[in-house]
Amino acid sequence: MANSDNLIAAVKKFYNSGDEYLIPVGIDKSKIPALSNYIEAQNTGLLLVDVDDIADTAPYASNVNTAAFKANTDTDHANVLSSGTVGAVSALPVGSFDIANTSGLDDSVLPQDQLSFQQDQLTPYTEGNINTYYFAQGMPIVRDGKTLSGGYIDTLLGRDFIIKHSNKKLTEIMVKNPKISYDNTGINLLKSGIESVFDQLYRNGGIGEKDNGKPDYSVTALPREDMKDADVSQRIYRGLSWQYHPADAIDDVYISGEIDL
Repeated sequence: MANSDNLIAAVKKFYNSGDEYLIPVGIDKSKIPALSNYIEAQNTGLLLVDVDDIADTAPYASNVNTAAFKANTDTDHANVLSSGTVGAVSALPVGSFDIANTSGLDDSVLPQDQLSFQQDQLTPYTEGNINTYYFAQGMPIVRDGKTLSGGYIDTLLGRDFIIKHSNKKLTEIMVKNPKISYDNTGINLLKSGIESVFDQLYRNGGIGEKDNGKPDYSVTALPREDMKDADVSQRIYRGLSWQYHPADAIDDVYISGEIDL
């Protein structure tokens, strides 16, 4: 494998600048596995890779945080399906879109040939969780909105939304309050801040609902007496935790019917 130390060092420098996607441009494909593995270790953010051959993804095919894209190309169109897809959804709030079935991409993205790319040719893309842009019923759409491990991109975007905005909200609370008391009042203040992040993602459409119609998430804030004395003496609170169920989406529809004669 090619030496990727300089590439990883450059990525480390800017990784926490707030960007969600990393799209390597002009990087030798021999260095992509190391880059993918680095991002996998961070467990936040997404690497979007345009590949010339779906077999190129074999060295990092199990990575959760890397999505691969392969589109048609010719002398006038580069393989830029990843950035074209991001461009199509960039103005939409996280939680409100599903990468699968995205359409209307920039003209720089060339769909798979409408006449020669048949359904059976889509099979290796689907089996390898490689995203492509092809015609369905005469309309070009992105399929299947997954990362290489088979996870859905929109689900991971929701995860990163929670992580990033929770950290931002906690910092905002600490900045705006002269002092946060280490008691139920202060702890509930922190909890309500995290809950506001989940409420926003729910309003965006990124969190599912319980049977009672309420958003399907929970934020737990343990009381002071459950904290370690060493943490309390150092003014550290480690009692916040959360869980949620991402909103489901429909990517395929199957119809059955009968004719009564």
